[in-house]
Amino acid sequence: MIVSSLSVEVCVAFAIIFVASRVHKVVSALQLLNYTPGMRVPFSPVSLVGAIIPTVWWNPGLHWEWLWRKTAYMNREHELISVIPFLHGIPSYYACSVNVLKQVTNAERQMEKPRDVMIPLLTWGENLISANDEVWKRHRRVVGPAFSPNLYALVVKETISTYREMVSSEGWMADAENLVPNFNEIPKKLALIIISRCGFGLPASWADESNPDNPSYGKTLGIVSDTTIPRLIIPNWAYKLPIKSLQNIDHTWRKLAIDMDEFVVRRNEELSEASIGSQKHGDDIFTRLVSAMDEDSKIGLNKSEVIGNTFALMFAGHETTAHVLSATFGFLAVYQDQQNKGLAEVLEVIGKDRDPEVDDLSRMPHLLACFHEALRIFPAGVVLFRDIVEDIPIHLTRPKEQVVCLRKGSRLLVDMVGVHHDPQTFPDPETFKPSRWYGVPETAVSMFGLGPRACIGRKFALTEAVCFLAIFLRDWKIDVALNPGETREQYKERVMMNAAKVGLSFGVGTIPVKVTKRA
Repeated sequence: MIVSSLSVEVCVAFAIIFVASRVHKVVSALQLLNYTPGMRVPFSPVSLVGAIIPTVWWNPGLHWEWLWRKTAYMNREHELISVIPFLHGIPSYYACSVNVLKQVTNAERQMEKPRDVMIPLLTWGENLISANDEVWKRHRRVVGPAFSPNLYALVVKETISTYREMVSSEGWMADAENLVPNFNEIPKKLALIIISRCGFGLPASWADESNPDNPSYGKTLGIVSDTTIPRLIIPNWAYKLPIKSLQNIDHTWRKLAIDMDEFVVRRNEELSEASIGSQKHGDDIFTRLVSAMDEDSKIGLNKSEVIGNTFALMFAGHETTAHVLSATFGFLAVYQDQQNKGLAEVLEVIGKDRDPEVDDLSRMPHLLACFHEALRIFPAGVVLFRDIVEDIPIHLTRPKEQVVCLRKGSRLLVDMVGVHHDPQTFPDPETFKPSRWYGVPETAVSMFGLGPRACIGRKFALTEAVCFLAIFLRDWKIDVALNPGETREQYKERVMMNAAKVGLSFGVGTIPVKVTKRA
């Protein structure tokens, strides 16, 4: 009885201590975040536990930004809230307005990207996307000049070439109408090939990307980006178990590590030989990275950083573009009037026979606007993370005019879904309206980020996307593949609003369409 009584007392004592620690955690978080209203939840949405548990009323989960987009932020009456977990996770601000996005991107020197959330991109080494301060500037000086007019001309050339490979391989010419159950695979293959050829000088082809028994370097890297989260979560010993899916993940990751190392060494040797022979050896991004490799220099990159940038830019250059291009085609299938307007624009600029050139793409503002609008509805990067390293005053307009100080030591997450579904900035946000983007300057397109750390590959992606849209729509009509008795609006809700985080990005699920050759 005495032992039992002591056990109860010990349990009660531990319970009191635990509850007290949780209360202290919440109170401290409230003080740090200026008692900003918001959600009080067991787990942070971006913590491991919080992300694993589905989105339910008591747990925001990994997809709350999308699933609750219409009612979040207290029915859109606030543009800044706090999310304070009382069991596990870092208390954070969440922002959902262009107003806040502009202010924080103009205060980059007072913020930095958190290392803990950059782990997926740091797996292979420091890189332009993950770096902060002077390290970021060093990487930017190396990578930036590679994004040149010559590169964009190459993107157009290779996009046209890849399109012709696609037409030859897919076999659509044999039938009047073709059902494509998963159109997403088309932009995915395209984006892998274009970034492989134009970004890294790799001889990728449509046939390579379609061969499951002999995956290309680009496809292997795509598989790695898709399995990054499981790789970080699953312990190393689990890969030794007789589970084929885990063994395949482990094999792919090990193969990529070996391939990347050999790739860097081989390109470095090629550059050395070219230098001795006074030969020029390419202007692609990867060649520039390897050219800057110097283990002892404070201005160059070491091998780990070259590999880190290779992975980061390869990921950013294919996964995000593929998701948005898939969504663009899906919306054009739903909204035939927008597709017809795009077709008319293409025929006016390049006619029925001429291939587009770089300068032609700027004369296709409707196709560009369609891509921008798909990106607005489904921003590839769902959240921007920043840790505040110096106090930052932020002017808010909702729920009232006020200035809030984001204190040093706090964390801010800019909800890009929330920002771009804010009805005050984008009226009727659920509707696909490309005209929103007519005449909007490139630097004001907020889905790519704003300020000095906006997406460096923005023009690369836009060049590829508009070029492919133009030549595809000139030759093919794309239409929705309806279920029996289904309307276009029902298709839109079933297919186009079925979005989720995929790999390290965000996009629409499977898009079934019909493709018909134009007369």
